[in-house]
Amino acid sequence: AGRWAFTQWALRKQARPKFELAEKMLFTRESLEQATSERLARYHATRFPQGVMVADLTVGIGADLIALAKRGPAKGFEIDEERAAYAQYNLAAHGLEAEIQIQDSLGASWDFQYAFADPARRVGGKRTLNPDDFQPNPTDLAKKMGKLDLGLIKLTPMLPDKVLGELPGSIEFVSLGRECREALVSVGNPDRPVSAVQIESGARLFAGDYPPTVDEPMEFLYEADPAAIRADCLESLALELDLMALSDSNGYLTGNRLWTQSSWVTPYRVVASHRADITATKATLETLGSSTPIVKSRAGVDVEALRRAWRLKGKRELIVAVYAVGKSIRHVVMEHVR
Repeated sequence: AGRWAFTQWALRKQARPKFELAEKMLFTRESLEQATSERLARYHATRFPQGVMVADLTVGIGADLIALAKRGPAKGFEIDEERAAYAQYNLAAHGLEAEIQIQDSLGASWDFQYAFADPARRVGGKRTLNPDDFQPNPTDLAKKMGKLDLGLIKLTPMLPDKVLGELPGSIEFVSLGRECREALVSVGNPDRPVSAVQIESGARLFAGDYPPTVDEPMEFLYEADPAAIRADCLESLALELDLMALSDSNGYLTGNRLWTQSSWVTPYRVVASHRADITATKATLETLGSSTPIVKSRAGVDVEALRRAWRLKGKRELIVAVYAVGKSIRHVVMEHVR
């Protein structure tokens, strides 16, 4: 009992960033690691109409089921009895109720038209990117969800486009806290658009081609939101802000106008730019009175090795962005826009 209580104390502490009522909830270590944060779960729930029954096909400790139950009737499926019991406890901690059936959702009879699923992505306690090892299998889920009015499948954005493209639905890459948190597949959408959405702002961008490029940065460099990059939305973002892509960086945009209001980009003022030369860049940084700079790379270089090479004692906070121009590499010294 003492070990269990200590484990729950430690897991509740770990869960605080995800759950407002973490101190009143129960967790297992693995289910907490995979559990959807409350903000993402609320977004998932908004995708379904009010007042209709929605099934959570992969309950875990109940993160998404709680959000679904807050918006209307909900039920759940969970194959692990302990997790099902914890999910019921966590529902009660939020003043909510929902039926949880202890069985494989794919083998159950579906008496609902709306469903959500977050397949487990671990084998032997280790993360896997092989969808054939996910539980339940996303392809099997999508096939059965094809008969529903709406089915949502939460997947990792690290899955290749080929794998995601084989699922019959639209795909949105979800941004929260300037991180691409998930690929959300909406089963049954015949138009198959790909988009990026931000939880904080509600803004959405749609995929397009790669925008026109320049090899040299202009007055300002912009770092795009990772979800916009993953969803191939740089063209629409560049058009909206009158920017161009910085060569082969796939994520850096540049222009001569300062934009500070767009939630999709982080602006930096360019201070210097030249071909990648560790010694020359260190000399530039020293001349500018830089402290050890932050290094951002979109060219596959060893970021920590560069920081060690540029260990400096100045006070100016500078950033070095590394990007590719064909087979060559370039450095951009820049600073945050205050």
